[in-house]
Amino acid sequence: MQRRIVEPRPEKASVLKVDKDCHVSSQLEREYIRQTRAILRRHHLRVLSITATRTPHGRHYYIRIDPPVSPRVANNLQYLLGDDSKRVDYNRARVISRLKGWSKLFEDVDRRMTTLYPRKDSKAET
Repeated sequence: MQRRIVEPRPEKASVLKVDKDCHVSSQLEREYIRQTRAILRRHHLRVLSITATRTPHGRHYYIRIDPPVSPRVANNLQYLLGDDSKRVDYNRARVISRLKGWSKLFEDVDRRMTTLYPRKDSKAET
């Protein structure tokens, strides 16, 4: 009789990673932050913080959420938030294969993170 190997349950994601390959005005970026919070609120998630780095092609956003969600749900949310479509496909395959580091964004070592939400000069909202 063959033994069945059961994979451990994948770790839940508390950070959504979104790759946006375009440069936009600060006004449009503020609207993106508002829309991101609204979309996640509709999914009963609270945004704890949003940080970003500049890339040659645009921005990488790191969105801390509560409560954490399954990798499948996280990848779906990243798609809804405008993540690169090829990245979403690659991530889906990684999630299905239960790869631990399924959602990667590649950053230069000296890349500076900017906090976009909550802003230091305002109180955090849900």
